[in-house]
Amino acid sequence: MIKIESLTINIHKMSVEQDGDDELLNSQVPAVVRDELVSTLRIISEDSRFAGQTVVIPDQCEQYGFAEGEFDLPQLLEFLADMLE
Repeated sequence: MIKIESLTINIHKMSVEQDGDDELLNSQVPAVVRDELVSTLRIISEDSRFAGQTVVIPDQCEQYGFAEGEFDLPQLLEFLADMLE
């Protein structure tokens, strides 16, 4: 089971060579927000601090579409990113 006590993720604004940098980063457009989420999940899944950690999904979560079991955290995050793409 995973136990995260303290985790800090610093996200720095990337330079875009167009006007309206803030528009892209502060977008409310669903497709842009989804892409940001997918990218974030992929970045976190590659973090070595999560290697070997698992997530236990109890059987009550089947109503939300999750299968009961113990899953590798990085693989689960990659799976979620794939499903969102």
